Amino acid sequence: MSFFSIEFSVVLLVFFGLYWLMKIHELQNLLLLGFNYLIIYLFSPYFALIVGIYTCFVYCLALFIDAAKVRFVFLAGVSGCILFLCFFKYYAFIKDDFDSLLELFGFGEFEIIFPLGLSFYTFNSITYLRQVYEEGSKLDDGFDEPNPALQSFCALATYLSFFATFMAGPLMRSAFFFHQYHSRRSMGSIDLILALMIFGVVKKVLIANYAQLYATPILNAPFEYHTFELVGAMFAYSLWIYCDFSGYVNLVCAFALMFGFFLPPNFNMPYLARNLKDFWSRWHISLSTFIRDYMYIPLGGNRHSFFATQILVLFAFGVSGIWHGNTWTFLIWGLLHGAGVVVLNCYKKLGIPALPFGGASLTCIFVSVCWMFFYYPSLEEAQAFFLAIYQGFGAIPLDMNIFDVWNLWLPLVVLVALFLCYPLMRPWLQWLQKALSLIHWTCKPIVLAGIVTLIVAFMPAGIPNFIYASF
Repeated sequence: MSFFSIEFSVVLLVFFGLYWLMKIHELQNLLLLGFNYLIIYLFSPYFALIVGIYTCFVYCLALFIDAAKVRFVFLAGVSGCILFLCFFKYYAFIKDDFDSLLELFGFGEFEIIFPLGLSFYTFNSITYLRQVYEEGSKLDDGFDEPNPALQSFCALATYLSFFATFMAGPLMRSAFFFHQYHSRRSMGSIDLILALMIFGVVKKVLIANYAQLYATPILNAPFEYHTFELVGAMFAYSLWIYCDFSGYVNLVCAFALMFGFFLPPNFNMPYLARNLKDFWSRWHISLSTFIRDYMYIPLGGNRHSFFATQILVLFAFGVSGIWHGNTWTFLIWGLLHGAGVVVLNCYKKLGIPALPFGGASLTCIFVSVCWMFFYYPSLEEAQAFFLAIYQGFGAIPLDMNIFDVWNLWLPLVVLVALFLCYPLMRPWLQWLQKALSLIHWTCKPIVLAGIVTLIVAFMPAGIPNFIYASF
């Protein structure tokens, strides 16, 4: 099942009606929990089982942490959550040893599939355990006061399985979610919901899919193409991953608003970033701020010496890389971004102006080059791509006619034009919401039917999965 399937649409609309017909807040919450698990079950019963087991694990950990009020117990609990994630994420590396262990107990070999959304609800659970520990530490041991951060099992289960953020985030901290969970809710603006849905669908099924159709054959066989085609495919992948992920976020923000929830921001025009530090304040904001607040700052942040701080920056970005995947290329991708931020910090320390001109363009180029380590699963494939770019200059025929030259340059021209027009797109969501608000409610279904018809008419066949769903 996917968010674009008929089954999901039917289940969503049926639940939407039941949810708002139910006037009792507590029953709405129970309905939401059941809906969360139904959606996960439709993806796979195995995924529902894993998140159920993990929720029981986190619930018990929270009780221990609240009872002990000791930092060691809190850190041990967080370590347990990370080990749970690492077991599934890096199972391929320990499979042989794990199978040998199973044989000792009389079990045979079996394959373990990485559960959908595990990375995201693991990080969410860490924010919950930290909140329980910090709020519990403030309580006076002489009084039997309840910990305000400690949640019921149903509340915690709803949080960790929340369908809008379950598959690929954004990461929603526990305090942010539970404040909304325990408050009376009202549906968000219908015009904003429709605008977000239209944006999400256009980004994913049109822009991201066409960028994928162009980039994939070139990136998968780089030695068969010219340098300009390879560079075009590299920038097309940057467009692809941005529209894929931000389109997903637009969709789930709309779904959450349908049930009275707001999600934290995750994108803010990232390819307009003036430098890498600015880029990471705009791209996957919920993850970058999580790493900052739950790892970088607790480990000392910029309270260390300048040199030690830069080592910590590299470590934080390295963790971000291996969080995305268990290959060397993901680690290199993270370290390249970390090295870029370290260079900016050194420039600032020395009083040298970093990227005095063309900062957004140079940042976009650097980020696009780094994306190649994100795309390729092995270091050898990434090296082959850059070697193909170097060798591709000599493969360009000198006797090309005007049509061949145009076809060679057209993708790059289109991508450059999109980059130049990109700043103008900032207010488009507000404009679309305003335009929808001017349409009478009786005419909106006709207008939406027309928009959907146009999208279906121009979209390529098939709907690939969201890229970040695999993390």
